[in-house]
Amino acid sequence: RQTGGGGFAMLRGAPVVYEHQEEIRDLLIAEVRRRGVLQPADFSVQNWRLEPAAARAAAYAAMHASAFDTPGAVGAAAPAQGRRLRIIASNDFHGALEARADGNGVLRGGAPYFATAIRRAREECVPPACVSVWLDGGDEFQGTPVSNLGFGRPVVEVFSRLGLNAAALGNHEFDWGLDTLRARMREAPYPILGANVRDATGADVAWIPNDTILDVQGVRIGVVGISTVETPSATRPTIVAGLRFVDPVPVVNAHAKALRARGAQAVVVVAHAGAFCDRANADSCKGEIVRLAQGITERVDAIVSGHTHSRVATVVNGIPIVQAYSSGSAIGVIDVPLGGGTPSVTVRNVRPDSLPADSAIAALTTALLSTTAAHFREPVAVVAERMETGTRGTLGNLIADAQRWAGGGDVAIMNRGGLRAALPAGTVTRGSLFEVQPFGNALVRISLRGAELRSWLERLASRDDVNFFLSGVRVVVDSTKPAGHRIVKVTLSDGRVLDERRVYRLVMSDFLAVGGDGLNLTERAIAVEELKLVDVDVLERYLGSRPSPVRAPTDARLVPLGK
Repeated sequence: RQTGGGGFAMLRGAPVVYEHQEEIRDLLIAEVRRRGVLQPADFSVQNWRLEPAAARAAAYAAMHASAFDTPGAVGAAAPAQGRRLRIIASNDFHGALEARADGNGVLRGGAPYFATAIRRAREECVPPACVSVWLDGGDEFQGTPVSNLGFGRPVVEVFSRLGLNAAALGNHEFDWGLDTLRARMREAPYPILGANVRDATGADVAWIPNDTILDVQGVRIGVVGISTVETPSATRPTIVAGLRFVDPVPVVNAHAKALRARGAQAVVVVAHAGAFCDRANADSCKGEIVRLAQGITERVDAIVSGHTHSRVATVVNGIPIVQAYSSGSAIGVIDVPLGGGTPSVTVRNVRPDSLPADSAIAALTTALLSTTAAHFREPVAVVAERMETGTRGTLGNLIADAQRWAGGGDVAIMNRGGLRAALPAGTVTRGSLFEVQPFGNALVRISLRGAELRSWLERLASRDDVNFFLSGVRVVVDSTKPAGHRIVKVTLSDGRVLDERRVYRLVMSDFLAVGGDGLNLTERAIAVEELKLVDVDVLERYLGSRPSPVRAPTDARLVPLGK
């Protein structure tokens, strides 16, 4: 503020009458220690109220609106006459039993509040005029210490208590191997569906159900499940090597027709396949789920989407589609008039500041979290600023630096898909790091000549969406050139230009080394060394080795020509 920042331009250049080199954070720490117990009444007095009382709900909603919040429903509300089907939708829960802060510090999600949102959506649907089902778009388990150490069992327990009706088979359901997945599927009282999953011969996989019919208060609802065709590259390829993920369009058409023949009055697709939409235009969505909807020729009443962790509330080919972000931070609601009419689709945020906790799920969550709390709440380091996961963020570069440091490499690469959460500012715990890198991938060091390294970097630069981070190298790219010829210059961190004859050491995760994200490289290698280093452990050690507070790297690694 003293230098004019934050709109305080009037202070710029003013005489300094007091200056003390002490961080505001330290002042706060000292004050908390002095008081011991903080009482809200010591810091504020409510000396106002909103009148009239009827205006309070609207004012509260306006006050809490943000870029994350959702606009109104797509489609008209269902008519009052005739029965309607309410589909309550969730997706990509990723073991998120605890609420977590977004980039603005606002808490979102958390199983106790997620439970309340689902209960309220059910209570609004009053039988017999309305019947409701809760369907999930997949990726339930992977991502937090409490879920991962239980190999997904805690989420099955919570979702079972809440009465999930059916789910899609997400790519991360495969992360702990087929035996573990089959165990979770046996334990879950709800079916986990994947109709487009085949074995190596093209035959149905006996242990993966394709569809189901739910009988809800006399209404028969057919549900068919779909897994993303990206699964072979979005999970460890060796785990799903014996499976095929085929085009879902003919699969959905066939099952929708068969479900109607079996007596289904409505058909819903649960698909771990997603899209991205322009916030200003709900009809601008693009992605796998949009292509699926466009190809459907049989009557399908709604689609519950997942996989892209985005907001989708749109209608494609007459079919309402919903996806509600991720980690229990929102739910989707689709209302379908069963006698004909226009469906509506909305996304509702789940925020602890505006929803009460479900007491039973809160008690269960506390009990589950207690099993991991002691170990994962230990502090690791202090981070100066929040580091985001996107390609414009800095977290990927930091992790690539950590892996090059630990693996003794000249160059390192980190994939965007391996970053599952932002790294918050302030004290970082083991649990924070685990949520950033929950997969437990080991590091691999690959030796190869400079010509092969440059060729491999060309493969990265030729992708339409370059979702990778580099360390130890600066690559100048001309995106106007044809694929395979976009790299203008490659410089190592010591300033030397890449020598095509020299042998370099490239560090990456074993997931990437065996072909994850389509980046198989080992057939070109001179040597491949498994380092017995787990990625999250490496990040912990690296942060602990850096000066405190740890700051994000600021140098550019993938540089557009002319920048």
